[in-house]
Amino acid sequence: MATKKKSDDKKTSADLIPTTTVTSSESNNNIATETDSNVETHGVIVDGKAAKLSTKKRGFVTFTLATCIDSGELELRLTGNDGGGLHSKEWLSVTAIVDILNVQIADKPFKSTVFKSVFKGASANNASFLAAVLRSKDINLIVSTEKSQYLHMIPSNYESVRDQLLAKVSAK
Repeated sequence: MATKKKSDDKKTSADLIPTTTVTSSESNNNIATETDSNVETHGVIVDGKAAKLSTKKRGFVTFTLATCIDSGELELRLTGNDGGGLHSKEWLSVTAIVDILNVQIADKPFKSTVFKSVFKGASANNASFLAAVLRSKDINLIVSTEKSQYLHMIPSNYESVRDQLLAKVSAK
């Protein structure tokens, strides 16, 4: 009992921040609650997952494609990463992403770093996780190159895929 009392008396900087302790089963509910609160601001079109770019660390990045109820804009958000690694969870304008893709030269590979400008957050994983999402079967706006899994290209059917994606906002 004395040992427990001694550890309870120790104060750290983390003790100054109000926190709620949750069990592992409760944490899933918090994530769902967080997601549920976003449904109020966004009409979800797709909750999807995309294979990561790296062949060394296999896994998936999850994302949500939705329409912002206030603005009517199509937006995308990285929602999770099954292998760890931080990323921003802000809503991204699909129009801003498409604007970046529209200026890429056909048949010329480009790096994930072209997507850095759409993020406010500065996580090093943001651009590559977004590139993985843009390669997913649900979005399909870019494809990998034959030479490197880290380089991307605009597919030959880009305009059609882009127009179908942008039409999802009006269909919702």
